[in-house]
Amino acid sequence: MTKSRERVSKAKPGAAVTRPRAPKLPPTISRAALMVDGTDMLVRRITHQHFVLSSLLETVRSGFASLVGLSTFQYVLMQAVGRLTDKQQWTVRSTAREMHVTDAYASVEIADLVEQGYLAKVVNPDDRRVSFLELTDKGVSSLSAIAPIQQIVNDALYGHLDSNSALTYSNELSVLISRAESAISVLNDVAADQREAALRQPTKRRRRTTAR
Repeated sequence: MTKSRERVSKAKPGAAVTRPRAPKLPPTISRAALMVDGTDMLVRRITHQHFVLSSLLETVRSGFASLVGLSTFQYVLMQAVGRLTDKQQWTVRSTAREMHVTDAYASVEIADLVEQGYLAKVVNPDDRRVSFLELTDKGVSSLSAIAPIQQIVNDALYGHLDSNSALTYSNELSVLISRAESAISVLNDVAADQREAALRQPTKRRRRTTAR
């Protein structure tokens, strides 16, 4: 059998390169304020940039987590417990809400960190059914050990910001997170309506064929 070979055409020097025509697709937004020159290109560019940025940041977080020998989620959780104590008292439930995971998933990951000696559970004296999370000496020393590497990497990542622009950026991210939560709620509602509509549609019965 002979394998078919794909022909590669080389453009001649100075010849115009013809780009493939982009398909005519309906816009993904309806707000006129976000339409530029009658298209949704700006929003599509922002959405694509978010996708690329989230992938790059995940690579950075994964790299930091590997230095401690933890999963990315466990690394982020330990940083939150150790450094964001002014935000809230960290419990299994508050962790799940903040990280947008289920209580069961958060409970399993936290239990693993407790078993490895990175986290400890401290019983709330006002409600003994609830335990607060805190770093152990091992957790503190582990995060402290990688801090010099974090400084170099984060200086490269956030080097374009100062305190004012960083605060503005943080506030905008908070708004965007809230808007994303609303968008997910809308998406779930629309998907549920479509499922209900599909279930209401009568299904065509197939005719039975008899063997002859």
